Amino acid sequence: MAPVAQEAFTMKKRINTFAGLALMLLAGNVQAFDSHVVGLAESHCYGQAMVGMDSVINSRLGVPAEHALGLSLNSSLHVAMEDVYSTSMLNTILAAYLWNDTPHSYAIKVFYACAARSGALLQSASN
Repeated sequence: MAPVAQEAFTMKKRINTFAGLALMLLAGNVQAFDSHVVGLAESHCYGQAMVGMDSVINSRLGVPAEHALGLSLNSSLHVAMEDVYSTSMLNTILAAYLWNDTPHSYAIKVFYACAARSGALLQSASN
């Protein structure tokens, strides 16, 4: 390679390396969503709604309900000798297998039912 071509190649490699490093550092600081916008009650209800929606889809695909029951374990009580399940999550999963409408409509139903049960004032994402 000629000295000029070698120098251009080296410069291009340095620029690409710098650009790649800059993009990696920037990507680490940017999130696809703002997790701090909603509170704990909203996050819990959203999670329960998503498990419900997935359970409706699983029921339509023929996945047995027993395969999803592990999602309803109370994670804070794993030290207990017996498995302790969240009653509301169990009801969400099992009722999803009887749902005749769309998975999205079930998720909305579950979210609003959870919000009504929580008793706390839920914040909107725009606040």
